[in-house]
Amino acid sequence: MTDAADSSAPASGTDRIRAWRKARRDAGMIKLEFWAPEACRDDIKAAVRAIVAESTRAPQLAPRRSRPTSSSPSTGADPQMDAVIETAWTVPAVKTALDESALVREGEMTLRVLEGAEPVLLATMHEYGDLPIYLSVGGAQIVCSVLLWPVAEQSDTARFNEFLLKAQRVVPLSNFAITTVGDQDVYELMGELSSKTTLHTILIELRTLAENAIDATALRDTFAA
Repeated sequence: MTDAADSSAPASGTDRIRAWRKARRDAGMIKLEFWAPEACRDDIKAAVRAIVAESTRAPQLAPRRSRPTSSSPSTGADPQMDAVIETAWTVPAVKTALDESALVREGEMTLRVLEGAEPVLLATMHEYGDLPIYLSVGGAQIVCSVLLWPVAEQSDTARFNEFLLKAQRVVPLSNFAITTVGDQDVYELMGELSSKTTLHTILIELRTLAENAIDATALRDTFAA
C-alpha cells in the first residue's frame, strides 16, 4: 500500500500536523484537557469534536449539492445509505463516489489515484493542514493510513513502542504500526474497513483517521516532555 507513496511523505505528514496545530494557536485557539468517567470517554470525545468542527468550519465548507453517483458499485440502492453493499469497492470507484457525493463538504479534501502494482487513493485532507491519507483496497478489506514520522527519529524506540501500545485506547478506531517506505521504517496510523462497507462509513473513517493523526502527534510530544 505504501509503495506508491512518495519517499518524502513520512516527514510531511508530521510537519503538516504541526503546522495545523500552530495555525490553530495563531488563530487564538487553545487546547483543553479535562478528566471524565471512563465509561463516558468516547461519547464525550465525539461530542467535543462535533462542537469544535462546527465552531471552526470555514464558510466555504458547506455540503455539496446532491448529485447522482454513477460509478459506485451497483447495489440497487443509494450507496450513501447506511447499509452494507453487495459489490466490493475498488480504488477508482471510491474516488468517483467521493468526488460526486453530497456527503463530502466543498473544499474538504482533494482525491488522486496513485498508480502502481495496486492503485492507491491519496486523500489530501485540507481541514487538517493538507494531511495525506492513503486508501487501498485488497481482498475483503479497505485500509486507510497516515504516515507519521521515521522510527529513526524517535528516541528510546522500545519504550516509545510500549507507550504506543498503552496509548492505543486514546485513539479509538485506529491502530499504530511500523511500515517500510523506501529504505526506512516509519510509524503509521491505520484503520481497516470491510470492502463492502458504505461510502458514508468510508468518509467517517477518513475524518476519524485525520483526527487521530493529530492526537498521535500530541502523544509523541507528551512522551518527549
